[in-house]
Amino acid sequence: MEKIKLDIAFVILHYMAVNDTIECIESVFARCGGCDIHVIIVDNASPDGSGKQLEEKYRDNPSVTVIRNEKNLGFANGNNTGFKYAKENFDCKYIILSNNDIVLFQNDMLDIINKEYERTGFAVLGPMILTKDGRYTSNPQRMEALSREQTRQMKKDMENFLLFQKLYIRPVYIMYRKVFLKKKKRSRICDHFRSYENVTLHGSFMIFSKDYISKFDGLDDRSFMYGEEDLLHRRLIKNGLKSVYTPGFAVYHKEDASTNTASKSSRKKREFYYTNFIASLGVLEKEFE
Repeated sequence: MEKIKLDIAFVILHYMAVNDTIECIESVFARCGGCDIHVIIVDNASPDGSGKQLEEKYRDNPSVTVIRNEKNLGFANGNNTGFKYAKENFDCKYIILSNNDIVLFQNDMLDIINKEYERTGFAVLGPMILTKDGRYTSNPQRMEALSREQTRQMKKDMENFLLFQKLYIRPVYIMYRKVFLKKKKRSRICDHFRSYENVTLHGSFMIFSKDYISKFDGLDDRSFMYGEEDLLHRRLIKNGLKSVYTPGFAVYHKEDASTNTASKSSRKKREFYYTNFIASLGVLEKEFE
């Protein structure tokens, strides 16, 4: 069976924050008129039944597929469910992995993506990301990939944060770091209004070209949540592929809608963050072996 050709397949990972997901989807259809698109919603086993709600809402829309995972697969594997579906069922020019708390507001996105691919031959492209507090500094996330030593140091730091968090004395470690640990100066200063190549892109909105799609079925599946961007950058370096940041178009990011919904306790949220980031950094460490 011949695959349907698409300009873009959007993979939107959903977990409980149903209103955000709907707003994201509606912004995709509102801003991508004239493009051949398909939206793949991946419900990561939302316990509130919102996956079924989305399934019913978009049942009659042929441009939307809802996949309901039986369990929460985390960020990487949840996205990979949609990425693989897009790759198996469509001939996609691009696959976009988008958080469900992203809102599109530009109409010329496809033109910009096409021009960037012609100019740079990117494997992964990231836009300017605007946040509710007026910042636009989320992308690039890092100007250079983490080194082996930086990965080890970050993992050690996270382990200390987690330990002090569990002992209810996290502020003590924060004070220790301020007094005794000197921060290293950034090797490159980022101007967010110019393009960059071979940088670590923010994971909330990433555009994958056929250069990447032809080689991989999504993100590194060894992480659950957090650190996926660093693992992706390492993968690109190892395979001679290029990441590109462009300020040519922007998206609005509400930030952490799903994790805020899942855990309202800031303490539990921190422990969840440290625990999962430590695991991802452990995977990244192995990539240097």
